Amino acid sequence: MSLRKITSTLAALLVAALVVAGHQWWTDRNRVELTAEFSDAVGLYPGSDVQVLGVSVGEVTSVEPDGPVVRVGIRLDQGQEVAADTRAVLVAPTLVSDRFVQLTEPYTEGKALADGATIGMDDTAVPVEVDELYQSLEDISTQLGPDGANAEGALSDLLDVAAANLDGTGLDINRTISSFSEASSTLSGVDDDLFATIGHLADLSDMLAANDAAVSSANSQFAEVADYLAADRTDLAAAITNLGDAMAVLDDFIRDNRGNLQTSVQNLIGPTQTLVNQQASLDETVRLIPLVLQNFVNAYNPAYNTIDGRGNLLEATIWSGTGLSGQTSPSAPPVLIPGVEVAP
Repeated sequence: MSLRKITSTLAALLVAALVVAGHQWWTDRNRVELTAEFSDAVGLYPGSDVQVLGVSVGEVTSVEPDGPVVRVGIRLDQGQEVAADTRAVLVAPTLVSDRFVQLTEPYTEGKALADGATIGMDDTAVPVEVDELYQSLEDISTQLGPDGANAEGALSDLLDVAAANLDGTGLDINRTISSFSEASSTLSGVDDDLFATIGHLADLSDMLAANDAAVSSANSQFAEVADYLAADRTDLAAAITNLGDAMAVLDDFIRDNRGNLQTSVQNLIGPTQTLVNQQASLDETVRLIPLVLQNFVNAYNPAYNTIDGRGNLLEATIWSGTGLSGQTSPSAPPVLIPGVEVAP
């Protein structure tokens, strides 16, 4: 083989290696890598699947214990994203198979989980191990066994009584469960309103607890009122009976005098309209009446039973065509006394 062919072959291999390396670099550059912290990661290994809604979107790259925490490295495939508030759950398809990581929130819109993000232990969950389940069952059986709650046969008696009470009620229990299922389906459509109502009830309970003394006082007062009404229930019943009779008489009166009442109401339209039109004058009169009455009281002389006052004779003089000097003063204006008509 000539040197030229060898050089061409090496150049082609070098270009191919550069293309493969560049493609791998570009692919890795557009992948999202993150870390999930679990309390344990039994059955999880590098290369384990990472899924969202049952669809594979990446793989586990590392599983490293760090004290009470197991840090699991996750790499999403190119173009795959998940929501920023996603959680991570270890899923065991069967008791003996390897596990995979399930990311709970697929990305639809909004903010996506950033590259290098960490999902803390508060947002991760692991399945219960089989040995833990067996241990829990053993603890329950011990607590309910002859060395526990059934030491004196109390549990056996409870089961016997329950069996006797439930005998023959299977159909009713089935209907109850079906009705409860239908009620649950109905409530599932209004869960926001239901939870809002529960929240409002919680706020009300907190308010009542904060005002416990006032609530207790109100209850005591209601109790006193109830006792008072209970003690005088005979008089109260008689009063209610009398009120009912009076209302019956009033109803008969209105029915018999409907026409007259209508005419009276229509006749009141004019006077009431006049009062409305003279509202300013009435307002002034009402304000002056106390002053007038006070002046009247002050003018009364109880010693002589007279009403005293002061007057200006010049103002009280009625013009008669002659001045004080006895000469005619045709140009002098008349002096008017309020309330007295003077002929020209």
